[in-house]
Amino acid sequence: MWDGPKLWVGISLVAALTAGMTLAIEEWRWLKRAGRLTRDAREEMALSLSCLLPNSLAAFGLMGFWAFVYSKLHGWAPWHVPTTLATTVAALLVVDLSYYWEHRLAHTSRLLWRLYHATHHSSAHYTIATAYRVSFANHLVAPLFYAPCVLVGFEPLLVAGLQLLTIHYQAWVHTQMIGPLGAVDRILNTPANHRIHHSTSEAHQHHNFAAIFVIWDVLFGTRVRPEPVGSFGIPNTRPPRTVWSLYLDPWRSS
Repeated sequence: MWDGPKLWVGISLVAALTAGMTLAIEEWRWLKRAGRLTRDAREEMALSLSCLLPNSLAAFGLMGFWAFVYSKLHGWAPWHVPTTLATTVAALLVVDLSYYWEHRLAHTSRLLWRLYHATHHSSAHYTIATAYRVSFANHLVAPLFYAPCVLVGFEPLLVAGLQLLTIHYQAWVHTQMIGPLGAVDRILNTPANHRIHHSTSEAHQHHNFAAIFVIWDVLFGTRVRPEPVGSFGIPNTRPPRTVWSLYLDPWRSS
């Protein structure tokens, strides 16, 4: 039932999606004014957005399976946490922490990196479209990392909604159009913070994994403060140029 806090989670998710689309339009205009909307840039955006269809099909195709898994796990929880404003905030923090570890392991595990996460980092461009360069294989594994949220008693629907919120919140951080935001950069994941994560610089590798709150990077020693980024992508790797190479190139690399 979409009442109270769960309704606000839904509203926040719609707001995140709307903000991402609105910013994408403004970014397109910004790139055009700056003379940066080149043919290469447009082709790279199109390649990133090509992931949307297989990603959406995988999400819908596996929805029933993960709903079944979460429902079973919730039945095994030692207690069930009622959904109130306070517990929703607590659930958001737990889900955000779960994302941090899923994201971090997707970088440090060679299997997870090749299976789905390398696809997201493969672009030499950094635009809103890059946010949607997500492999369909993500849906085979990533939901497992949120299982503890259900096992501790949070409602499966709430966990799923917050999981979507942490993912779609990040659409707006994939842009060069927005500069440092001062105090906000010390609290939330922002474009300045996330650009570090996509940088090819050796000093920036395996840092700034946060989805929404940077506190996890601070606590676990993976925080790098915003600074200029020279280039984006995977170090010493040629960016893929075809849809097939998006998914196959990570397996061909050493």
